[in-house]
Amino acid sequence: MNKLNMRAIAGLLLCVCGAAVQARTDVEPAVEQAGPDAAASVNVKGIRDPDWKPYSAMLKGVKRFEEKHALAPGAELKFILEPRRAEVDMHAIALRLESDDAGMAIPLGERNIFSLPVGQGPLYDKAELTLNRKAGSVRWIPYVRSAATSDTIRRLGDLRLACEVHWAIDKETLPFAMRTAMGALGGPCNFVSQKGTYSFAEPRRIAAATISFNGKSAPVPFSGTSFTPPLREQDWSDDSVLELTFADD
Repeated sequence: MNKLNMRAIAGLLLCVCGAAVQARTDVEPAVEQAGPDAAASVNVKGIRDPDWKPYSAMLKGVKRFEEKHALAPGAELKFILEPRRAEVDMHAIALRLESDDAGMAIPLGERNIFSLPVGQGPLYDKAELTLNRKAGSVRWIPYVRSAATSDTIRRLGDLRLACEVHWAIDKETLPFAMRTAMGALGGPCNFVSQKGTYSFAEPRRIAAATISFNGKSAPVPFSGTSFTPPLREQDWSDDSVLELTFADD
């Protein structure tokens, strides 16, 4: 593959993952039968073309998390909703799982972090996750955090697993040729070429980023609010620690 195509592929791989905040979203939402007022209950009345995700795609991410859980054995899978633009209002967001036959509200925790309900049965085979925000205004990001991580401390295995989940969810939305090319290169989490990178972004500007393990340390590339950890470099253990320093600290 020529260098131009490699750059084009790399340009699609900016993953935005939020800062660490623990949320309590363990309560199972009750199932509601859809009826004439279902559209109003989704809180999208007056919003044309609301933001949404296929439930089936999100479940692929859950499956990938289970397959790769050894990367972060102490972490649970959650998701975080983040604005694509600074002007997007993230207050009073309502998230629902909707099908033609049933629906349920999904509780959102601090910073709009949520747990995806699974095992909902055939009523939800073709369900969608719907937000009371315009389409394209919000990012749906895997949120994987082990104990002892924080806004400034990240574990490399957590980041590797978050990347795997994100790729499992979103790869079907790429054009076939691009998806095939990226798969041939190992996928964004395991690119065999240095031209391909996968970056994480923060809500604040980064001033410094380093990785360390067993006395070894190295700088981590960063630019503005994003950083690019060494996901594919196996000489860095999953237990390696990334430390971020923010400009406003």
